[in-house]
Amino acid sequence: MAPRGRLLGLGVGPGDPELITLKALRLLREAPVVGYFVAKGKRGNAFGIIEAHLQAQQTLLPLVYPVTTEALPAPLSYEQVISDFYDEASLDVAAPLDAGRHVAVIPAGAPRSP
Repeated sequence: MAPRGRLLGLGVGPGDPELITLKALRLLREAPVVGYFVAKGKRGNAFGIIEAHLQAQQTLLPLVYPVTTEALPAPLSYEQVISDFYDEASLDVAAPLDAGRHVAVIPAGAPRSP
């Protein structure tokens, strides 16, 4: 059995593409798979920050939010739709990890310390 890949959660700074840390940039470039959160039909701020640093051989894994702020018709609830999305996204990220590939995931917002 092949060893599992490593999951890398990479913060990419406060929004200015020139402020990504050297460590995040190195890990981003080394990751064979890059996942990023994005709204339907949008490019996404986090993707805009990393786009110029991506390499042709990297596999992109867009994690597309099914909803953002729109109201949902009953019986749908925003909380349930988003919860289901995160469950599905975790499976999407797990697949390359299970195949032994490292995955860098770029959050949609700035990471916070607990």
